Amino acid sequence: MKKLLASVVIVFISYTSFSQKSEVFEKGTNVINVGFGLGDVYWGTGYSNSGFPISFNASYEHGVTEKLGIGYIGVGGELSYSSATYKSGPYKWTNAGVLIAGRASYHFALDGAIGEKLDPYAGVLLGYVITSSSNNAPSGYNYSYSKASAIGTGAFAGAHYYFTPNFGVYAELGFNITSVLNTGLTFKF
Repeated sequence: MKKLLASVVIVFISYTSFSQKSEVFEKGTNVINVGFGLGDVYWGTGYSNSGFPISFNASYEHGVTEKLGIGYIGVGGELSYSSATYKSGPYKWTNAGVLIAGRASYHFALDGAIGEKLDPYAGVLLGYVITSSSNNAPSGYNYSYSKASAIGTGAFAGAHYYFTPNFGVYAELGFNITSVLNTGLTFKF
């Protein structure tokens, strides 16, 4: 009888633990990414002679739906900064852009132990890039390579990998208006 009772208790605890297990991203989850982007698609790598373009970015996402199909939908925003410099003799032109965007992602829920640490997702974003330009050329040689401020769209696929339940790294590949690859740290709460 004691063995039977012990077996029932073990099965109950196992079932309860399994059934209360939460997904790595679900409704109510908040995620903040802070990192940098490589491969400037706004200014273009061929445009800048200041080296490989790097952008800096931060994004926030909140899980807004119960499970839909094999995952969850999250929405949030992104803020990125990128710049490019062109030099010709003693003259230098610098163009900078700040992206303010809304983003939406579909997070795929994975099973097993990998599903507790890995959060793959794909998404889209819509934003506005505010640009500025400066140069040190004399007035007769004063022309600008600046792009105008504009609305932009993007699409990306990425993943978060969590070392602890609330801290990890992320990488996104795609057309994110200001970069091709974004990577950095991620915080979940």
